[in-house]
Parts: sequence; C-alpha cells; structure tokens
Amino acid sequence: MKICYFGLTDVGRKRKFNEDNFDCLELPDRPDEAKNPASLLIVADGIGGHAGGDTASKEGVEVLQNQILEKLESLDHTINHYQEAMQNGIQTANREIFQMAAEDTNLTGMGTTVVAALMVDSCALISNVGDSRAYLIREGRITQVSEDHSWKAEQRKLNLLTEEEIVESPFRHTITRSLGFESDVKVDTFLVDMHRDDYLLLCTDGLYESLPDEYMQRIILKNKKPEKICHRLIKLANKNGGHDNITVVIAHVLEVPPPARVKESPADTVKLDIKLKESAEKQPVQDTVDLGELERERKPSPSDTVKLG
Repeated sequence: MKICYFGLTDVGRKRKFNEDNFDCLELPDRPDEAKNPASLLIVADGIGGHAGGDTASKEGVEVLQNQILEKLESLDHTINHYQEAMQNGIQTANREIFQMAAEDTNLTGMGTTVVAALMVDSCALISNVGDSRAYLIREGRITQVSEDHSWKAEQRKLNLLTEEEIVESPFRHTITRSLGFESDVKVDTFLVDMHRDDYLLLCTDGLYESLPDEYMQRIILKNKKPEKICHRLIKLANKNGGHDNITVVIAHVLEVPPPARVKESPADTVKLDIKLKESAEKQPVQDTVDLGELERERKPSPSDTVKLG
C-alpha cells in the first residue's frame, strides 16, 4: 500500500504542557514475497500531570514502535502475525508504564491512551486503549473505527442518562481503560480493508472534543494533503477553544495492491466491512461551528512539532 502521512501536535490554548506524543514511520523492507512496505502510525495521550502524562505517552509510543521493529525479522508477514506483534507491543508498553509508576512515587497514577495503525498490503490493523480515536474517511463520509474506553461512551451505550446529564457530569472525563493503570490491559483491534483515496485519521480527544466529526470530514476533503489537513485541524480546534493538547496524524492512501487472502480474522480482532450508503455520500455537511471565529488567524505556537513521511 502506497500512502503519504503527516503528524502534528500542539499544546492547545489552556494547558501549559503537552502530554501527547506520536510517531509515524515506514517499516524496514520486508521479504520479497511482501512487496509493499508497511507503515506504523501511533498517537498517545498522557494521563497524570505533566511529568507523569508526558512520560507515559512517550514510553507507550517508543515501546510499541520498538516492539514492532524487533519482531519484524521473525514475522512471516501475515495479518495474523502483525496483529500478534501489535497486541504484544501494547501489552509490553502497559507493563513497563505500570512498573515505572510503581517504582517512582513522582509518577504514581500516570498512564496513557494509545491508538495505533499498522498499514500493510491493502489493510489497516488498528488497535486502541482509551479514548484516542481512529477515523476512516471514505467517499465523502467519516466513520469512527475505534471504540472509546471512557465513562461517557459507557453511559451512552447504557442509555440511562440524557446527553446533557452526561456532558455535565463530574465523571465526563474519566477513562475506563488505559496503559499503566493495571499490570494487564485489554486491547481492542480492528481490521479494515483500505481503498484508494481513503484517509485514516488518528487523534487525541483534544481534536474531536473541539470539532464535530462532520467538520473534520469537511476539512480533510477540502484540503486533501495530510500536512495541510493537520495544520488546519489543529488551528480550528484551537479557535474553537483549544481546551486540551491536540494531536493529529493523517494518512492518505494513494495506491492499494490486490487484497491479501486472509483465511480467517486474527484472534480478538474485529473485521470491519464499512459500506457507504449512496444517500449519505451525497448529503452536504452543514457547518456546526462558528466559521467566522474559526477563520481568524492564530500565531504559531513554539510548542508545535511535526512528523512527516
């Protein structure tokens, strides 16, 4: 699969420190029978204050990246083995963060969310813990792929509270699953067949809590290039409040090889068959934020960092 990608993180307008971390990398060449290079995209949102949150998210990204790279030589490069490497990498990161917090009282209570996508052959293997999200943008429609592990998401599933009660609750920011909270963690994994001209968006809640999904969709479709999309989304999220750190990674699929034959879905992996309705594709997206306010220029933040490929 040939893709172009870009990542950007910003401290936002309300926080003094950035506890988000991310990375994007093309994996080293694989055996001859695997002709298409794979790419790994990771986004993490730290929990536990400046020292702890930044440490946890940085550790989560680095450990997962290193675990995948270390496993490459022993993998037979099937989806099943990539899924195993992703699961093991996140579990290893969880244990190391948990151990660091146990050994250093200054880091007590730290943790991190993680959402990662391993894009290989014609598929995206997406894993997440916490409420950082993965979205698929296809043919003019945005779909959330990952599932939030949060109090808000659980209450919405139970349907016992009104939306107003949920957003006003003191528990509204509570994460129900994260790396580092316990010695073991359940990882959700999804397998998506990618199409030419698809976009994959990974982000922290600093983005989607500031901008509605439909508006993110508009920005992606209007701006096309991942670098421009990332800058635009962060700029508008800040214009609409910037209450949290904001991290965005965008991958644009340029070419897709013939689908690999997967005899069965990897264990503990949800195979998503995302089909779009014709009527939904053609519906215009209405503005749901104050465009006049969002369009005003903001001076670049010195804390901005970028990663591109």
